[in-house]
Amino acid sequence: MNDREKERQKKLDTIHEEIVAYLDGELDENVSQRVEQRLGQDPTYRRRLQQMERAWDCLDALPQAEVDESFTHSTVEMVALAAEKELSLSATTNSRSLTTWFIGGALTLAAVAAGFIFTTWVIPDANQELLQDLPMIENIDMYLHADNVEFLQKLQEEKIFM
Repeated sequence: MNDREKERQKKLDTIHEEIVAYLDGELDENVSQRVEQRLGQDPTYRRRLQQMERAWDCLDALPQAEVDESFTHSTVEMVALAAEKELSLSATTNSRSLTTWFIGGALTLAAVAAGFIFTTWVIPDANQELLQDLPMIENIDMYLHADNVEFLQKLQEEKIFM
C-alpha cells in the first residue's frame, strides 16, 4: 500500500468515525451542523451515511438472542478465573522481584566485604609502623638528653625500653 492509498484509507476511516458518532448522537451541536452541511454538499459523504443506515437497519431486523442464566453464570465464572489467574501471576512476579532485589543486595554486601578484606591484606597499615616505634616515641624526651650514641646503644642492648 503506497502513501496515497494510506492517506485515502485514513480519510475514509475518519469519515466513518464521524458518521457513526453522528448517527449515535455523540457529536456536539457545532460538529453536528458541520456534518449536516457536508451531507447536503458531498454526495459521497451522503452515500456513505445511507449505506451505514441500511446496515444498521438490517442489524435491527435480526432477532434478539435470548441469554439464559447459565450463560451469565459461566461468563462471570470465566471472568473470575481470569482475574484470579492474573492476580496469582502478579503475586508471583512481585515475589520474584523481591527475591531478585534480596539476592542483588546480598551479592552487593558480599562484594563490599570481599573488597574490604582484600584491601586490608594487600595495603599495609601505616599505623603498624608507629605501633612498633611506640616505646621510642614515648621516651623521646629522655633520648634527647643523652650525650652520645653509645649510651643509647647500651640502653638498647639492655632492652630497657623495648
